[in-house]
Amino acid sequence: MKKIFTYLFLCALCIISCKKEIPVAIPDARINDYALYDASGNFHRLSTYNDSKAIVLFVQGNGCPIVRNALSDFHEIVDDYQSEGFTFFMINSNMQDTRGTIAKESTDFKFEVPVLSDDVQLVADALDITITAEAIILDPTSREVIYRGPLNNRLDYETQKSKPTETYLRDALDAIIANQTPLNKQEMTRGCRVTRQHTLEKDTLTFTKDIAPILTNHCVRCHIDGGVAPWSMTDYDKIVGWSAMIEQVMLSKRMPPWKADPVIGSFSNTFELAEKDRRKLVRWIKDGMTYGDGDDPLKSLTPKEALIPETTLVPDTTIVLKKEIIPATGIIDYRHQRIKLNLPEGKWLAGVTIVPGNPKVVHHSTLASSSKPQLVVDRPERQWIDNLIAVVASGTSKSTIFPNESGIYIDKDIELILQTHYTTTGKQEEDISKIHLYFHDEKPEKQYYSLGVFSDDFKIEPYEKNTPAIAQDKITEDVYVHSIFPHMHFRGKQMKITAKKPNGEIIDLISVPDFDFNWQLVYNYTEPILLPKGTVITAKGVFNNSFQNPLNPDPSKEVVFGYQSSDEMFMGLVNYTIAEE
Repeated sequence: MKKIFTYLFLCALCIISCKKEIPVAIPDARINDYALYDASGNFHRLSTYNDSKAIVLFVQGNGCPIVRNALSDFHEIVDDYQSEGFTFFMINSNMQDTRGTIAKESTDFKFEVPVLSDDVQLVADALDITITAEAIILDPTSREVIYRGPLNNRLDYETQKSKPTETYLRDALDAIIANQTPLNKQEMTRGCRVTRQHTLEKDTLTFTKDIAPILTNHCVRCHIDGGVAPWSMTDYDKIVGWSAMIEQVMLSKRMPPWKADPVIGSFSNTFELAEKDRRKLVRWIKDGMTYGDGDDPLKSLTPKEALIPETTLVPDTTIVLKKEIIPATGIIDYRHQRIKLNLPEGKWLAGVTIVPGNPKVVHHSTLASSSKPQLVVDRPERQWIDNLIAVVASGTSKSTIFPNESGIYIDKDIELILQTHYTTTGKQEEDISKIHLYFHDEKPEKQYYSLGVFSDDFKIEPYEKNTPAIAQDKITEDVYVHSIFPHMHFRGKQMKITAKKPNGEIIDLISVPDFDFNWQLVYNYTEPILLPKGTVITAKGVFNNSFQNPLNPDPSKEVVFGYQSSDEMFMGLVNYTIAEE
């Protein structure tokens, strides 16, 4: 009997000890929240690693012999301590190194961790990076420096030992594991000096000459009276008052919300903020926000100049939608309105404009038709997915005018469905939106199509950070791709869409490595991309169902495919015309 009780006790103990610990939300003010692309094009915002024991950065520089010789020591430390909960990156803050050259160095020397590219030195300025081969340990929630120094004492200028006698970084990591404060060894670092941009910047940035044009071109489109942003960029004083927040969203790359990787694709509707301009904004704030000479450019900006240019076409039909009541706060399921057109005859649609009645609450809308989709793929059509007409999002044009004299045929008794994602403002709001339809006088030269490269074959486990998803379609005609729309919901983390031609050539159509459900953008190509018959279009993505995803409504929920925002979707929508039609 005693043996039985002992056995049961050990079994119970094993069950308790083997039970997976349930993650919890980690308090994080998300300040000092730096965000960078790595050399492979992945996106890293440091607050998403706040469940780490600490974040370790090893300063890398292309061509630095000490860094190259230190790699074996660094990789051994990564192998030994990653399982203890530490997150490791390399970071390159050299002005002369690019993502492309860093990627080559990474391949040539077999780097085992991502290399963050900080070529405009926003992080170098924040952390005072002056030398390569330095290890910097950051607190995972405050991102404050808790250690900096070399890996060890094995390397020095033009000499090295076979083995180190001091293991500074290992000692620091062991101290953190033991809940002790590590000892800084900054003065012991040997490496290559990092030339800092601030030593070369002799000009004084001013609001009137340097900053107001950046805000006008990239920010005012939303930050205007009646716009979707919660405050308006009306004058210098308003910018100064919001400067601390502007600096924070610049460093974290939360604004402006153009999400496409800037090195992939050329898009006509871009409002991407160049990294040099991001640096200008942060530097101007840090330097005291000099006004400059002349009148305030933001005060003299008219609403017409501030808003995104819209089509000058006169609508042939205007549909006034029913009133929607938006609550003061909370997450709102998609709202749907079905519209029966009852046209006298079938028409060729040249474009649409979706006009929000209340831009502060209308975040994005999609318009689809009940017509039977016509496809260039060998699979059944997907209603409401393969026949989208338009997608309109905050910060972009409300009008979708089909390119190159193309159009969409709509039957006289067709039904349209408008799906709208509303956001809250803190008080109850109303919205009565409108849809303008523009018709061709006669049949256009080409028909405009949409194709949803789509998958519902995924299941996202509770608290899982990296659930992959993939969708593919093989086209059966030569087509020109005019625009593209990556779509996921709250747990979407990243999506990349590629096209593999029959000859094996792979074209990167778009990469959105920092997917954000709040910013659903259609990306319009500057020039259409020709894809020949037999091309395979592939969308690959990742879902993040953890507390480290700040948009996640409930990390404890198992999530599968569904149309509501609390469910998930995975689709790369491709808008195209047939090359020879």
